[in-house]
Amino acid sequence: MLNADVRQLEYFVAAADAGSYSSAAKVLYVSPQAVSKSVQALERHLGVMLFDRGPNGISLTEFGRQFRERASELLDAFGQLEAMADDYRHQHTEAVSVGIHSLCFREHGGTIDWNDLLLFHEEHCEIDTSFIEMRGGSIVEDVAKGSLDFGISVLPTECPVDVDGILLRSFPLAALVSGDRFLAGKQQVSIEDLRTGQLVLFSEEDSFNNRLIEEAAREQVVYDVSPLRIRADSDMGFLLNRNLFSVRPLQHARRTTMSDAMRILPIVNGKGESVEIALYLIWHQSRLLSESDRTLIDVIVGMYRPV
Repeated sequence: MLNADVRQLEYFVAAADAGSYSSAAKVLYVSPQAVSKSVQALERHLGVMLFDRGPNGISLTEFGRQFRERASELLDAFGQLEAMADDYRHQHTEAVSVGIHSLCFREHGGTIDWNDLLLFHEEHCEIDTSFIEMRGGSIVEDVAKGSLDFGISVLPTECPVDVDGILLRSFPLAALVSGDRFLAGKQQVSIEDLRTGQLVLFSEEDSFNNRLIEEAAREQVVYDVSPLRIRADSDMGFLLNRNLFSVRPLQHARRTTMSDAMRILPIVNGKGESVEIALYLIWHQSRLLSESDRTLIDVIVGMYRPV
């Protein structure tokens, strides 16, 4: 039985067609040495020389010419088999897209590790999954429109009625403030305490911004809003020596705030209860959840509710 792999046949045919190892190497995007060693290994397996080697390069032996013809046919057959497998996989693989809020990722202070998503993709090859880092507002809109299968995000106050989902976890909110003057001496702050400062909002994150504003409205507190709108990963140095504050999930703030000049103050309501923001896994209400969908949901829920 022929003890040769497809790559050896591929390298041999490429060298035969190109007339030299160096020319074949350029076509294959490998080194000439790799082509030469592969051909030599194939010749050892066969016990027959495929090329005559001389000062002017390589040329096929009589047997090499016969072998090249059959090897080409075999490579064509392998190509057809691969195409057949690709067609079958596409017909039997469920494509699923998942939009994930930027703050959910570990590098931004969140819970999700990209490596865990890659591991899921490798372990569940029957699901053609796309994991997409997105802004919060666009996630809910795209799920409602049907252009995104699943989303992990904060929900707006007026959530589209055709969106369904499951609560993953509620996160306490914290105010990020300058460490010297504003709210000096505080270990936590109330909604009323924050009235003395200006709130710096996130850009393109109305659902997140509205959580604290709506909670304050229930206590008849209205915040003065700064003209600045920032990204979650923006440098917070401009807050120093100003009565400005930005709101973050407490977990995010503790993991990402590096400056000793900044203080992280948990926010409580008038009853002394932690003000929290809820994170959901959502999908369109009309979606009939398949077995693959439920597998994905279980894995995502497990990231936020470890046993």
